[in-house]
Amino acid sequence: MEIPAKVRQAAQYLVEMYGDHIEHLGQYQGAEAFYYRFPDDITAGFPPVYLLKGDVLREVGEFEALEIIGSFVENLSESDIE
Repeated sequence: MEIPAKVRQAAQYLVEMYGDHIEHLGQYQGAEAFYYRFPDDITAGFPPVYLLKGDVLREVGEFEALEIIGSFVENLSESDIE
């Protein structure tokens, strides 16, 4: 999916610092969900999530962002991580 201009604008400061790493997650509670995936060599805090519903964009951070991202991960267990 092409990343909408509104999402690109909201993440522009991250793109300028770390490169173009915006990814589409899918549908989340009626909105299209996107997130900024920090490069592997960057130690950062919570990845921001962008929820776009129509023309309304909402940026989500902290634990709520992790919860949204986690909702797209299926059947992940500790044994899968090791």
